[in-house]
Amino acid sequence: MLATEILTQDHSMAIGLIEQLEGVTTEGPEHQEIFNELDEALRMHIRVENEIYYPALEAHEEFEGLMDENIPEHEMVKENFAQMSELAVSDETFQSILAETRAALEVHMDNEEDDLFPRSIEVLGADRIEELGREIEQMKGENGMSQSAGM
Repeated sequence: MLATEILTQDHSMAIGLIEQLEGVTTEGPEHQEIFNELDEALRMHIRVENEIYYPALEAHEEFEGLMDENIPEHEMVKENFAQMSELAVSDETFQSILAETRAALEVHMDNEEDDLFPRSIEVLGADRIEELGREIEQMKGENGMSQSAGM
């Protein structure tokens, strides 16, 4: 599977999990499980982008500076999740941070899916992007996460 397809599936899964947490006013144990799944999945997604996908792209002049652009976004997501982990899902502050995080993720995802992913296939070629997909699947497998179930 192409790395871009895996990363797009990750994006869809993240939004789906966020939607399950949005607007929660009475927290149940399932909400903490959803939050934990989302946190773990986004951490893995960030890791595969930072360690596999982005470095492969940055090897090409057209993508120079890609890590510099995306690392701050990734750090913001990690910081937001650290703050949310201290709060109840039903807490207004949690919901506010979640909404901020979703908005930032959607901009990031749109930029990748509409621009970066197609350009990466064009520049690196589908074979190389598929090879990166295998590396991503291997990393997720080594961490006990299936490509489709664990982002």
